[in-house]
Amino acid sequence: MRIPTEVEVREAIKIASPMLQAYCKLKLLTGLRLTDMLSLTVGNITADALVVTPRKTEDRTDETISFVMTDELKAVLKEVRSVPPLNSIFLFTNRRRNRGVGEAMIKTDGTTTGFDSQWQRWQWKLPKENRFAERSLRNLVGSEDDLQTASERLGHASTATTKKFYRNKPTEVLPWSSHKKG
Repeated sequence: MRIPTEVEVREAIKIASPMLQAYCKLKLLTGLRLTDMLSLTVGNITADALVVTPRKTEDRTDETISFVMTDELKAVLKEVRSVPPLNSIFLFTNRRRNRGVGEAMIKTDGTTTGFDSQWQRWQWKLPKENRFAERSLRNLVGSEDDLQTASERLGHASTATTKKFYRNKPTEVLPWSSHKKG
């Protein structure tokens, strides 16, 4: 899987739908999993933070991730909330409306086929060498910052998980030299 740079993502989203633009911007700030992103509601937003209980661990722990409400996060959430339909409790909705309110992009069984189709249609508009998978955005976020910060942002219990699965950049070292320079 190709991991794009942040610059490549920001360039690619220029031709994405408003929903996908807002989605990518929020994903770059949080690194949340697809299912967690599509499960977000206005109830996750407080004055101080975006508070998320990852679906992957919600049955095992009560742990939450609290993303501090920075000016950048606040602006991106405002952008997310400006994408129609405006009166849904879900941050990301499909075009179907139930009583005038947009339905969640994630189904109760956890499938995301509607979102997946939109993602594919957008990616097909990009040159083949510039395409990337939705999951690669989480990998990009996990490969940035120091290991501890990246691990906390991704909601990992251990930095070992982050290191094993998300640290894809090669380690840079100086070659050993047998000649000491004095």
